[in-house]
Amino acid sequence: MRTKKNHALRALLTAVLVFLMVLYVGYQAYRSIFSEIVTEMAVTHSVYETIDAQGLVFRSESVINTTGSGYTYYTVENGTRVAKYSAIASVYADADSGRIEQEMAEIDAQIAAFNTILADTSSGRLTLDAINDQITNSIYGLVQNTETGQFGAVNGAQFDILSLLSKKQLVTGKTVDLSAKVQQLKEKKAGLKESYKAPTSVIKAPVAGYFADRTDGFETLLSPDGLAELTTQQLENYMSAEPQVITNSGGKIVSGYEWYMACVVPDSYYNTLSVGKTLSLRLSFVLDEAVPVTVYASNKDNNGKMAVVFRCDYMSAELSTIRQEPMQIQLVKHTGLKVPKRAIVIDENQQAGVYVRSGNVVAFRKINQLYSEPADYVVCEDISESGYLKMYDDIIVGGRDLYDGKIIR
Repeated sequence: MRTKKNHALRALLTAVLVFLMVLYVGYQAYRSIFSEIVTEMAVTHSVYETIDAQGLVFRSESVINTTGSGYTYYTVENGTRVAKYSAIASVYADADSGRIEQEMAEIDAQIAAFNTILADTSSGRLTLDAINDQITNSIYGLVQNTETGQFGAVNGAQFDILSLLSKKQLVTGKTVDLSAKVQQLKEKKAGLKESYKAPTSVIKAPVAGYFADRTDGFETLLSPDGLAELTTQQLENYMSAEPQVITNSGGKIVSGYEWYMACVVPDSYYNTLSVGKTLSLRLSFVLDEAVPVTVYASNKDNNGKMAVVFRCDYMSAELSTIRQEPMQIQLVKHTGLKVPKRAIVIDENQQAGVYVRSGNVVAFRKINQLYSEPADYVVCEDISESGYLKMYDDIIVGGRDLYDGKIIR
């Protein structure tokens, strides 16, 4: 009796083990055939070989000295080109008069614009097509100014659009009482005049150049003179120097069209950064776009370092006030196919490549790497030969037991 029970138990255990084995083999087969495939499309991608460095700006600068006390209101923006002896600011005895003068100037501009509309209307020079074109251009300019952060120009653009809409109403026969608007503006200006006090003095540019509304104390120290022979030791001393305190400053004027940025890099870049080479600098904390420059000087020391000086003739409001900034030197631009590093495999012939999804089949595609980014991608050459990765191929970045010719679902 006991023997029959033992045989039955063994048979049951055997059946269970066989079932589990079949289940395991089936599961592994399912995973192999129906494993989840994750892909990423091969697209064109451009990247620069770069050097990160700390840059120091050298300019020909003239400090604008002021006398007396009061409230200073600038009439020009940073980065604006000014003529010698032109007015750049006014000094007022109280804090409100500068703001009032600016508001009165805006009212004068509005009155002049309305008078122009009235004159154009009476002479018959306005056409609906021309006005519509101007409205479109003004709206486009407003959007551009907003996107680039030029908010000072937004108010003017808004008024231009309102003026054009008024012109459009007049042309289409709708009544717009501009004379009443002009009278309202004149009355508003008269009210402002009652609390307005004329400036006590006017600040003028001592030389022609680009205006900047603040100084940093390095104006006399960081002159472009002698930059062709700048050493790494001199540059490092400049970077660690304490600025001089400038009192009674009304800003400064950057003379000439050129300014310079210097940095210290390893001397292994001596040939790459040869004098006369043109390239670009990225100043990510200052501008969105790269700044075009030319290598002005490259001087090696005996410690494996090199002082590089870049010359630039591009100026903007942001660049007019910078002094020491982190920067990225863009050396060589590589353009090709963007390939995830985790997808790269080496076949039995020591050929680098990736697996791609071609319909329901896994296919191996060769790659020729051009440049490896510090992040998770490499840039590969776009080769037209058969067997190489092509644009828009679906690169497999996730999957199990991949091999060339594998059927997938």
